[in-house]
Amino acid sequence: MTARECVRFAPMLGARPGELAAAEEAALHAHLAGCDACQGRLADAVATEGLVAQALLDEAARVDFAPFVDQVMARVERPRGLRGALRWVRRHKAVAAFTALAPTLAGLGLILYFSGNGRDVGPRAGDVEVVSEERAAVVLTTAEGPVVLLGDPVKPEGS
Repeated sequence: MTARECVRFAPMLGARPGELAAAEEAALHAHLAGCDACQGRLADAVATEGLVAQALLDEAARVDFAPFVDQVMARVERPRGLRGALRWVRRHKAVAAFTALAPTLAGLGLILYFSGNGRDVGPRAGDVEVVSEERAAVVLTTAEGPVVLLGDPVKPEGS
């Protein structure tokens, strides 16, 4: 085998089952059948993986997880019912207050929005605003609505 082929197949040596396409896997097996160097690399990788896995298992066995389990179970097995609810409210006062007030504030906001709060919120049907610069304006109300008549320019007194 050539070093060029080894460079191509070396990254595939650590592939897990199903990671390579069928054609790549077949080519890798064919290369491994005839390449002692890549067989050695694969054996080293498998041995290293086994050593690391064993070291991790040994470290995990050394640690006592009993207090951790007790803490998790204490949190999971909280009292239910009214006592549990009151304890939760005491611990989370701000969240409980906001949760209780949010629907009330939303309802109040909707009431104020739709009622207009007694303010004049803009022109209504039938309202007329007339702006006439230096002209006399007369507004007549008819059955069809208001009619604005603009007269001659207003002359200042004394001119």
